[in-house]
Amino acid sequence: MLLSRSDGDEPVAAVEIEPCRGLLADASRQCLTRRFGQVIGDRDDPRPAVAAIEAAVRGEGGFVLSSCHGVMHTVGRKYAADRGLDLSDLQDVLPRSNDPGCSAGFAHGLVTGVAPTIDVRRPGEVGEVCEEAGTRYQRYSCVHGLGHAFMRLHGDRLQPALRLCTALGEPAPDCAQGAYHDYWFAVVGADEATLPGAAVRDPRALCAAQQERFVRACWYRAFVDDRPAGIVVDSPEHFEVLCRDLAGLQRRACVTAVSVIGPPDPAQQLRLCALLDTPADAESCVRGTKVQNLLSEPPAALVDLIGRCELFAGATRAACYRWLGKTIAVVTNGAFAESGCPQLTPNGERLCRDGAASMDAALVTFS
Repeated sequence: MLLSRSDGDEPVAAVEIEPCRGLLADASRQCLTRRFGQVIGDRDDPRPAVAAIEAAVRGEGGFVLSSCHGVMHTVGRKYAADRGLDLSDLQDVLPRSNDPGCSAGFAHGLVTGVAPTIDVRRPGEVGEVCEEAGTRYQRYSCVHGLGHAFMRLHGDRLQPALRLCTALGEPAPDCAQGAYHDYWFAVVGADEATLPGAAVRDPRALCAAQQERFVRACWYRAFVDDRPAGIVVDSPEHFEVLCRDLAGLQRRACVTAVSVIGPPDPAQQLRLCALLDTPADAESCVRGTKVQNLLSEPPAALVDLIGRCELFAGATRAACYRWLGKTIAVVTNGAFAESGCPQLTPNGERLCRDGAASMDAALVTFS
């Protein structure tokens, strides 16, 4: 079956995932990396192939879907290296998709792959490349990818990478999240990332040493690729197990990180958040809601999700409406403010629109 083609490229064949089923996790990821790399090959325009992979993976679901982002990091980085791409080539190959899985992973890999061509003396010019992306989510994803790239430029050493992120100005926390993401890759040896000797591997220690504006970004993916043994986040007790004895911003950031490895269904996530004991924990939990997982669902699913902010009371309910209004606006490139917010209660609509109006600000905790 032929799915699509671009000028000068061969048609994209159906993506076969079956040979990678039934393998242990590491073997499955290696298998998927090989197969997806073969699908993309040496195409002048990799985007139709990435779209085909994305469609196949969403149809497969399960482990393949949850692994695709990390797998496509490697595929995108190798594609950029093999093609000899530089920073000026990015907008010709970056996926035009808001999908946070395969497409975003490939985008982050591409940006990491062109890292050797980045002039670190002019980081502001690097950030301007991301401003050319077509949607708010794609701009966010590009900036996140720069964090990965800055880390690879400096041997996965955080401080010089964070200095480059800071030079980007307002998007700095989103760039920093990419840098910390690469750090957590390096902790487990994923995506060929390696830590320098004697590096800190405990998020409690690492994130406590970061400047305040980067604490949430530090924690956000701490458990995604290095999930604590025996933890399945399906009850409030697991938040306490992982965040016990933390306080203030460190506690709030940890709770968000735990939420991220909670149920894949964002509606279930909100139900779990509503069971937490304190408003601060509940609000922090909401920040980990994976609204992106509803991208392939009908628009009504997004309205239903944000309507579940009624599970909360007072300031937590307001924070929920604002946060989900913001993040849903990001993945819909602002359209939700006009199509979705008006379907809520008058107060919900007002708060939803408030959140959507802030979608161009740094996201900090987002995938």
